[in-house]
Amino acid sequence: MKNMESKALRAKRFEEKQLARLTKSAQSNPWRYYFLLLLVIIAVVNILDEITSNLSVSVQSSFVTEFFVNKPFLGKTYTFEQGLSLHTSVSVLGYALGAVTPFYKALADKWGRKPLFVISTLGMASGLLIIYFSPNYLVFLLGFAVISFFIGHDIQIIYILEEAPDRSRAAIYSVLKSLGIFGVVMIPVLRRILMGDDATLWRRIFLLPSLIGFAAAFLVLFLVKDTKVFIKERTAYLSIPYEERQALKQREKESKKAHRNQSGVINAVKYIFSSDDTKYLILANIIFDAGMPAIALYFESSMHIAGMTTAEITKALFVLPIVYALLTFFSGFIADTLGRRKTILSASVLSITGFILFAVGINRLWNPYLIGGFCGLYQGCYWIGRDYMNIMMTEKVPTDIRASAVGAVGMLTMIGLVVGYLLVIVGMLVLPVWLTCLVVAVPFIACAAVMLKRKVKETKGTDLNTLGEETPVDAQ
Repeated sequence: MKNMESKALRAKRFEEKQLARLTKSAQSNPWRYYFLLLLVIIAVVNILDEITSNLSVSVQSSFVTEFFVNKPFLGKTYTFEQGLSLHTSVSVLGYALGAVTPFYKALADKWGRKPLFVISTLGMASGLLIIYFSPNYLVFLLGFAVISFFIGHDIQIIYILEEAPDRSRAAIYSVLKSLGIFGVVMIPVLRRILMGDDATLWRRIFLLPSLIGFAAAFLVLFLVKDTKVFIKERTAYLSIPYEERQALKQREKESKKAHRNQSGVINAVKYIFSSDDTKYLILANIIFDAGMPAIALYFESSMHIAGMTTAEITKALFVLPIVYALLTFFSGFIADTLGRRKTILSASVLSITGFILFAVGINRLWNPYLIGGFCGLYQGCYWIGRDYMNIMMTEKVPTDIRASAVGAVGMLTMIGLVVGYLLVIVGMLVLPVWLTCLVVAVPFIACAAVMLKRKVKETKGTDLNTLGEETPVDAQ
């Protein structure tokens, strides 16, 4: 009983302090150029996020060769294909952290967007630093697991969606996202300067992005405020006396209003499955994500196996983010004009087309820059489709569970990721890597696009300030 009372007292004090902080923040006059400053900081963090997501993939053949081919692992050495399959199998265990990640993300609905923004940025920077100092595969795997935990949070995306005007939300998102992707050009630049044609120097490229990450976390901590939407919603909720809120929850556990402000992953999952619209959206997302491992993780190894040199791969990697960034930049304007659904459907078709051309190109040893262009086409369009599925979900759920819904989506789409990983792991043992990826990715992308077209409603122009005011709250 005393423990329960102590817990309730701590919760009350925490909420009182939070209310005071948010009230003060709401009453303070914003800096004249605060929104511009926020966009710059978000752009920096987006660059870090994109680099962190792609850095280990861009030197995949190098560390697989070092840890599995040139050195014994678990008492034996392996062929490159065996080592790559083993790394994929082991790294999937790192994604077991994904079972915890959604609950971590949901804290943004209670603690606020800013604390999670700082923590996630620090987490990405720390993971990169661990890999930089990794003397063996186990330490590398630790850094990889840390990165895997934090890169999927994307709290900066919630900032964009909640701070941007409704009519230009997708456009602003696409501009910032494209800037982040264009920052991935830093990877081939670092490869050329720090690696050259020596694949054994792959660790060097992890240090500078890590330092940028720590600097970005500092900027977020001291210069960024919580979003206006969160401050408004959370302040209104906390302004109700604590005892009254607790009594209301106790009296009306079965009532819809009792659950209105209960953030959390489970409530978000219930909300998502409370209507056919959001249910089919998440199902399409799960199916789409089953193609993600094949799309995003093996392009560098595919080029390596096809016979491209380290220098040629670097040339291809210069073009990849440029094409990707340009596609992302224009996607937002298209999404705000034609809608999210048409953007996703078009991106899906272009992703499949680009992937086929990439596979043909590497096997016929086409010009590395052309291969990089096709790689940027299929990856860029895939991630555009995936991102706008996530955006559609954020535009279908109310503010008080929005971060929880992002976490719930991450948890549910792990089903697709696991299926995709298993198929790739088995496929690589009997088929070439490029063919395995093609066979796995294309059917899932096509199936998800068809489901989205037939079952999911458009969300263009949604007003996030009023969203969910009359929503069935038993699902929340």
